[in-house]
Amino acid sequence: MRRLASPLAVLLLALPAAGCGAERVSVPDVDLRPGEPTKRVEYPRAGIAARVPARYPAQARPRPGVFRVVIADAVLSAWAYPREEQLPRTDAELEKARDELEGEVERRGGDFELDRARTTKVDGARAVELLGRQTVGQERLRTRSVHVYKGSAEYVFELLAPRARFDRLDSRAFEPMLDSLELSGKVRAKKSG
Repeated sequence: MRRLASPLAVLLLALPAAGCGAERVSVPDVDLRPGEPTKRVEYPRAGIAARVPARYPAQARPRPGVFRVVIADAVLSAWAYPREEQLPRTDAELEKARDELEGEVERRGGDFELDRARTTKVDGARAVELLGRQTVGQERLRTRSVHVYKGSAEYVFELLAPRARFDRLDSRAFEPMLDSLELSGKVRAKKSG
């Protein structure tokens, strides 16, 4: 994963433009305000439509990725996986999926620390949410990922952000995106040829 610029790095890059000290430095506004305008993005092949912050472009990603929105030193991401196996249909099956995801996190090792795993619903579909912490490069980040099981697809939505900005981005970008999701439950196969 590529190293993301920290807010301090953005500020330091802006300082040479400040001149001799009498001029005001204009640092880009990288934080989202409450009620930040959004735009609708649609990815029919992945079966996803969502609303994301309007000032930041949604970049299409290679499969199984769908899109990524970079907000300074934070990233919103979406993936879509076609599944042939039966996805969770009951609360008991969803609890089992949550336990399996927790086990997968432990098996992978690394420095990811899981703080919480819980079951929920997104766009009327069963989902598992993981909340934790990890280090990317030198930066200590918070991570929230939501695995949504709908139709014959597993969708994964993730927010990766510095601890100091995580709560704001979670409430102003990630949660509104989750609330706006329209998922078809169908991921179309890649065209051959």
